[in-house]
Amino acid sequence: MAYNILIADDMLLNRKLIKRALEQKIDNVNFLEVDNGNKALEYIFKGVVDIVILDLIMPGKNGFEVIKEVKSLEEYRDIPIIVNSAMDEIDIIQQALELGATDYFTKPLTMQQMQIVLPVKVKNALKSYEQKRLLLEMNQRMKEQLKVATALQNILIDESKSLPGVEMIGKYIPSSELSGDFYECIQIKDEVWIFIADVSGHGVAAAMISSMMKVMFKNLVTQHSTPAGVLREMNSTFYNITHGTYYITAFIGLIKDDLLIYANGGHPYPIMVDTQENKVFMLENNGFIIGIVNDYEYPMHSIKMKSGDYIVMYTDGLLEPEESEKRMKSCDDLLTYFEGRRDMIKQDPALLLDSIVKDFGKDTSHTLKDDVAIMIIRKK
Repeated sequence: MAYNILIADDMLLNRKLIKRALEQKIDNVNFLEVDNGNKALEYIFKGVVDIVILDLIMPGKNGFEVIKEVKSLEEYRDIPIIVNSAMDEIDIIQQALELGATDYFTKPLTMQQMQIVLPVKVKNALKSYEQKRLLLEMNQRMKEQLKVATALQNILIDESKSLPGVEMIGKYIPSSELSGDFYECIQIKDEVWIFIADVSGHGVAAAMISSMMKVMFKNLVTQHSTPAGVLREMNSTFYNITHGTYYITAFIGLIKDDLLIYANGGHPYPIMVDTQENKVFMLENNGFIIGIVNDYEYPMHSIKMKSGDYIVMYTDGLLEPEESEKRMKSCDDLLTYFEGRRDMIKQDPALLLDSIVKDFGKDTSHTLKDDVAIMIIRKK
C-alpha cells in the first residue's frame, strides 16, 4: 500500500529538500505539502495522512498546537509526527516530545541526516504506525467476535427450566464478556442431574473450557450412574488435557425418588431448604478441585430431598466483597441470609433470586471482580 507523507513547513525549499530525500529512499509514498498549521490539521482530520514532518514555527497554528490537537483525539493520536525545526533549545525539544512528537531534528539537516537518518526514521515510524493500525483492526474484529460469543454463551445458559422432576431458575452474571461459570440441569428418565462449576480465570479460555465441560457432563451422565463417577472421569480427562494449568470447582447432584446423591469437587457448599421441617442447612462435604491431581476418588453423599424442597447452588463470585467491604462473605453469611427468608423461597423463588443478586452487590450497578452463577432447584 502507498503511504501519505505530509510535509508541513512554511519554507518551500525545506519542503522540496525533504521530499527529494524521502522519495529517493522510500517506495510507494505520496507527498502532501502545506505551509501552515491550519492546513496541516485539515489534511490530518480528513484521515489521509500516515506521517507528518512538522515545522514548529509556521503561520496560523504553530507546530506545538498541531501536535497537541492531533494527540488529543483518539482517532488520530497514533499518527507519527517528526519535528524538523530550527529551534534547538533543549526545553523546546523536550516540550515537543512530551506533547507526543515521535522524533525531533534541528534544521538545517546535514547531508548524512538527509540521506540516511531521516529516511530510516520515517520508514521505522511508518512501520510502527502500520503495525498499530493492524493491531487496532484485529482488536476490533476480536471485540465483534467476542460479542457474538457472549451472546451465544448467554443463549446456552437457561434462566429457567421446567422438567418432569424439578423446576429450575438461575442467574448468570459474567464479570467480563465471557465467563467460566456455568450450570446445567437435565433429566434422563426418572433421574435429574444438576451441575454447577467455576473454571479458573476469565475470558475466552475460561469460556472455552466451560463449554467443553458442559458437553462432557452431558455425555458422562449417560455413561456413569453416580455423581462421584462423573466427577472422577471429568477430573481425569481434564487433568490429562491441562496438566494442572487450569482448575475447576464443581458440584454434581443426582435427584432420584426422594433422594439427593451428590459429590463435590472443591465447590462452595450448596444450601438445602427442607420446607416440611422448615430447616435451612449447608451440604458440608467436599473433595479435591478438578484438574489438580489425577485418579482421585470423590466421596459421595446422600440426603433426603422431598417434594417442595430446594437446593441452592452458586459460584464463589457471589461471595466476593464489594469495593467498600474489607472481607469476603462466607457460606455461613449466605446461610444466615436464607434462614431469614425461608418463606420467600417457598412463595416466590424468582424474587428471592433477584434479591440475592441485589443484596450481595452483583446487579448491574456494581463492577464485578468475579463471575457469578446461581441456580435454585425445587423438587416437584
